[in-house]
Amino acid sequence: MFSKDILIRNFDAESYWEHFLISALFSIFSIRIFLKLTDYPQLGGGDFHIAHILWGGFFMLGAIVILLSFLNTSAMRIASVLGGIGFGAFIDELGKFVTRDNDYFFEPTIALIYIIFVLLYLISRFIPRYKKRTEKEYLVNTIEKIKESAVNDFDEEDERQAKEYLKNCDQSDPIVRSLKGLLHRIDAEPVSSPSMYRRARNVLRLWYYRMARSGLILNIVIAFLIFQTVGIMLQSVVLFFIRPELPLDEWGKLYSSTLSGTFVLIGIFALRFSRKEGYRFFRIAILVTIFLTEFFAFMQSQWYELISLSANIFMLLIINYAMMAEKQKEPTKEVLD
Repeated sequence: MFSKDILIRNFDAESYWEHFLISALFSIFSIRIFLKLTDYPQLGGGDFHIAHILWGGFFMLGAIVILLSFLNTSAMRIASVLGGIGFGAFIDELGKFVTRDNDYFFEPTIALIYIIFVLLYLISRFIPRYKKRTEKEYLVNTIEKIKESAVNDFDEEDERQAKEYLKNCDQSDPIVRSLKGLLHRIDAEPVSSPSMYRRARNVLRLWYYRMARSGLILNIVIAFLIFQTVGIMLQSVVLFFIRPELPLDEWGKLYSSTLSGTFVLIGIFALRFSRKEGYRFFRIAILVTIFLTEFFAFMQSQWYELISLSANIFMLLIINYAMMAEKQKEPTKEVLD
């Protein structure tokens, strides 16, 4: 008989997902660049060819072996990186397995890889939010935090998080009472200096906050969205009369761009009444572009579309910050009223 809590969520899973996705992207780009620079060499000889999908399988197998054999968080980090590298090498050869002639250069492959990564990102965001955290999950994650004290240094940040988790547990549970006593007896170390990866991430985050606070940057983003929408509307009218018959990728890009532009127009109208609502529609417009328009664009432009994708992600981050700033102003307005 299975327990209803057969799946216990890891509250630190976001960092592991981050390592996995970054490693997978790095793997794909490294393979593509290496193959391009070396004119697509073949490992093997005669009738044999060792495709890099096999190396991807070995890396993913290594990640599984580590996850099944070791308990500490360092092992999970290593497994997330190895798994990402392996998955990148695996998915890079997708074109060979969706075509009859095993065509590695099948053009829609990049678009398919893109949508797979979008789905993986959405899954990573959905899992922590699909239901409210349970008391058992808080308890298990507290134990995981304390467990690290037997392996690595238990620092003040780990202690703070463990105490926060315990506040959400059943206080009458004897395990909870025992863990509280154990936390009082463990000497927490000062927070150690961050790793090079965390320092780089903190620098990028600081840069993002500085950019997002700039009203000039926000106005440039909104102006660009308006300019882009006007261009899309004009393009739609011209194509309707000049080229009524278009291939699927062009129609998809045109229709999704028109949908995105419609939300931009609604956002401009909504700004007259509420900046927060206006930003919300701008955010929807950018998400439509990222999840739909970019998919069809990758079918046409391949890797060159990464520039446009990066620009849209940047605009999304700016709009998200603007929405957060407007939300923080709301309590102040209520108090003044």
